[in-house]
Amino acid sequence: MPEKFKILKRKVIFSKGPIHLVDCEIKMPGGNVLSRQILEHPGAVVIIPIPRKGRVLLIRQFRFAAKSWIWEFPAGGIEPGESIQKAATRELIEEIGMRPGKLTPVMKFYPTPGISGEIMYLFKAEKLSPAVGKPDEDEDIEVAEFSLTEVFRMIRKGKIIDAKTILGFWSVAS
Repeated sequence: MPEKFKILKRKVIFSKGPIHLVDCEIKMPGGNVLSRQILEHPGAVVIIPIPRKGRVLLIRQFRFAAKSWIWEFPAGGIEPGESIQKAATRELIEEIGMRPGKLTPVMKFYPTPGISGEIMYLFKAEKLSPAVGKPDEDEDIEVAEFSLTEVFRMIRKGKIIDAKTILGFWSVAS
């Protein structure tokens, strides 16, 4: 069994809402001491909306960190005390105005384990029905339906470069 790392010091450098930037001093198994900055995040959900067999809904929105308009599956943070299923349903209603009749967990994963312990929970949403949703005030979202073949081509051509969306696509296409 590998030796354990030991956190010697942990200091929150910055906090905004549920997200914290933390400076850590870590003792490595060999005795070296390293300084690392990590982002603490409560987790997020990613939803693959399937309106009918062989088709998915994607959203396109401006992502400020990437400085680009990005095609992706609906996703969002988990609110305090909220189950991952409720978060997935809420995000789907907010972002595409649809409620899932069937919500199936697919997998969970770390999107950026080198800098954050955030876990993303991927769901497949089927039997969609219209619901009144309102995107967050900082979201300007376009919704479009695509065949799996079209999504595959978009990935190959670099038109979809969002990792959670590519992972989600391969989970339903395989």
